[in-house]
Amino acid sequence: MGHKMSLQFRKPKTNSVFSYFQLPKVVRRMKNEEDGVTAIEFSMLAFPFFMLLMAIIETSLMFFAGQMLESAVDDVGRQIRTGQLDNNMTEVDLRDAICEEAELLFTCDKINIDMQVVANFDDLAEKPGPNEDDELDPADFNFQAAGPRQVVMVTVMTEWPIYTNYLQQYLSKLASGNALLTAVAVFQTEPWTPST
Repeated sequence: MGHKMSLQFRKPKTNSVFSYFQLPKVVRRMKNEEDGVTAIEFSMLAFPFFMLLMAIIETSLMFFAGQMLESAVDDVGRQIRTGQLDNNMTEVDLRDAICEEAELLFTCDKINIDMQVVANFDDLAEKPGPNEDDELDPADFNFQAAGPRQVVMVTVMTEWPIYTNYLQQYLSKLASGNALLTAVAVFQTEPWTPST
């Protein structure tokens, strides 16, 4: 019986052109290492993750501020409707009453307040808003004290700054890029006795 012998020949090392384009030996040795993969993946995802987190927090704060503004206008509207803030009320009284309810998040001098008083709901004019330059002009906001059995519309508007939610800046109708927070209350005052 004859035995077949297999001979293995080692290829001689040649310095071909392709050997110059190979990764260095140190890098090839680290190719299969996975010790720092998690840290590298987190560093790649950290920036978009934190941007998204800040946008969620800022949007939530904006909705909270809008709800606080609406609650303040509802509370003050109830005082006007029941005659607690009567026909002797001034524009300063109205502003102070709203600011007292919403002072936690808002600067009082940046709140624009409009109060219309008419005889019937059909007589109400459109509420004020941004002008042709997409800005809020305080001159467009007027005040008129309410008496008993009158229809009242109280409109409060203010700008809310946007810092991290860049999409909101482009969706805003204001030239400043800020969000516009609006609260409106429409009601008829009760037949309370007007003060003299």
